[in-house]
Amino acid sequence: MQAQLQTGPACPAHQAKLLTGLTGHMGTVTALAFSPDRRLLASGDRNGGGRVWDLGAAKPGERSSFRVPDSVRSLAFAPNGRLLAAGSASGTVALFDVSDRAAAEIRALRGGQRPIDALAFSSDGKLVAGAGEDQTLRVWEPASTAGSEARTLLPGHTRPIRALAFAPDGAGVATAAHDGTVRVWALSRIRSSQRAALPHPLGADVVAYSPDGKTVATAGPDGAVRLWDLTAIKPTVRTEIAAPAGGVRLVMFTPDGGTLVGAGAGGRVTTWDGRTGEPRNVWELPAGAATSVALTPDGRYLARGTADGVIEVYRVAEKRG
Repeated sequence: MQAQLQTGPACPAHQAKLLTGLTGHMGTVTALAFSPDRRLLASGDRNGGGRVWDLGAAKPGERSSFRVPDSVRSLAFAPNGRLLAAGSASGTVALFDVSDRAAAEIRALRGGQRPIDALAFSSDGKLVAGAGEDQTLRVWEPASTAGSEARTLLPGHTRPIRALAFAPDGAGVATAAHDGTVRVWALSRIRSSQRAALPHPLGADVVAYSPDGKTVATAGPDGAVRLWDLTAIKPTVRTEIAAPAGGVRLVMFTPDGGTLVGAGAGGRVTTWDGRTGEPRNVWELPAGAATSVALTPDGRYLARGTADGVIEVYRVAEKRG
């Protein structure tokens, strides 16, 4: 049975606080990612330029820079915060050591045929998954000495993949695509396979696992955020939440699983109860079109990239007491 759309009472609206503005990119900011400890922010632009910003410094600013041969389409930090993956328009994934003030390219992961629009590391950092325009999920072992080709290839989607997320135990990946499905994959050294296809009639743009791996949150252009129960033999929608006007660009669970955070395309950040879907707070950002967004792992800070190369960092949660 389809879950009823959860709207709940109107949330109080707060103004997000601008913490810093970062300049240096010469073109549209196409990708952003925070390090796990939220001290670093990686950014990439349409011209292949990348920067790592030190947000923990007394005066936040550029720490190092890197390049890929063409447009940077996606970014992801490894759990240790030292390794950065950059997905490119050509289909390669470049790995950089960003632990020092000079980012050093370690290797390139190959196999993608078209732009890599989504990247993620497993929780132990031993795997990195990438997907995008060629409709195929690839999983690499970044530390492997066996070569730069993907360990696992999982075709199945019939339209571009827009987002992906690793299961907390690293044994699965969920992919969101414009073919009307979110697919859940089981990973194994012997044989990886599709576990389930979750229907999204208008396509899906975002996906996130809960910390216990029992729930996956998805959203697309149909105006709803869905929470799927993965413990059932056939995953079902447990809760549907009304999405902010304009849709959702990014969703994530806080580490305790108690809060779901959604960054809306219209400049709103909304938080819901991660278990019931009840709305909690809304944070309003100043008007302006975002070309890329990222949230810190705790959901407290948001970075917004713009077409003129500026990056804005906002606080979008109450101060800790």
